[in-house]
Amino acid sequence: MVEAGLPMVSVIAPCHSEARFIENTLNSILQSDYPAEKIEVLVVDGMSTDGTREIVQKMAAKDSRIRLLDNPARIQAAAMNIGIKAAQGDYIARIDCHATYDSSYIRKCIELSERTGAANAGGYWNTLPGADTPVARAIAAATSNRFGVGKSVHRIGGSEQEQETDNVAFGMFKRELFEKIGLYDERLVRNEDSELNHRIRKAGGRIIISPEIEVGYYNRATYRGLWQQAFNNGLWNLYTVWLTGESAGLSLRHFVPMVFVLGLITFTIGAFFWWTVKWMLLCYILLYLSVACTFSIRCARQTKSSAILILWSFVVSHVSYGLGSIWAIITIPFKFPDRHKKFVGKPSAERKA
Repeated sequence: MVEAGLPMVSVIAPCHSEARFIENTLNSILQSDYPAEKIEVLVVDGMSTDGTREIVQKMAAKDSRIRLLDNPARIQAAAMNIGIKAAQGDYIARIDCHATYDSSYIRKCIELSERTGAANAGGYWNTLPGADTPVARAIAAATSNRFGVGKSVHRIGGSEQEQETDNVAFGMFKRELFEKIGLYDERLVRNEDSELNHRIRKAGGRIIISPEIEVGYYNRATYRGLWQQAFNNGLWNLYTVWLTGESAGLSLRHFVPMVFVLGLITFTIGAFFWWTVKWMLLCYILLYLSVACTFSIRCARQTKSSAILILWSFVVSHVSYGLGSIWAIITIPFKFPDRHKKFVGKPSAERKA
């Protein structure tokens, strides 16, 4: 029996070249225990050429709840804005196509939002290997470990109670929120969720995370993929701060890899000129490796993965992340000479031309 008065939910799925994952992602949403007639699924595609669009079109032909929308800009912030404008629901669920969702996901997110008044309600990541390989399993282990990602609550979990936080795994919003604080900032290729959550908190909204809500997130399967992901994350941390003129939801932990890599570079350069600096560089590297090895061994015991591969995952992630942030400092003046250009995140009345 369908419960009367349940709100309509628009599930927005930004995607680009997700042929490997899109079908499982959409099926996990379509199999929700929330009333089928109360769900619409908007797949906003960045003009994929790998077969993603064809998969979505075939699924849409069988299930009228699915709609395929085009996203020529090919960034997630733009995809979300396209989806929000086309959505018919009272609630907006932002999902990722590298993930799968429990049948109770939508219901529990709405229950949490209604009960707590949260502006954004969601849960934790259960980080899964992007492939059935030792490297993929090690990367998944490293990127759900405190040493790997810092105090990122929705990634590392650990709490058995609901709590207020600065971010959740994707999230469920009331549609009216976007009328109050505006849409996603389309200048941001990454960190658009962090920036939106920052505006939510500034407007007095609460972000609530629940241990009863969990998302199965498939992380990168190769070191090359991990390097690219971490480099771009580090890059866009600094870009985001520059473009928004404030922290935009980023904290000290987001810049620790940059400090670490700057130390490596400084000691390495100094070692060419001063013999004593060579010892300082050696001690610096050994200190990092000793800490990394300790966490790698602990993590390997918990996840049954290779400690050596986890250690290398830490190194790849931290170094590439730090280099990304350093490259941002170098390129900001050339890439964004006018940081106020195309600021679409604010409500229309507050936007600058």
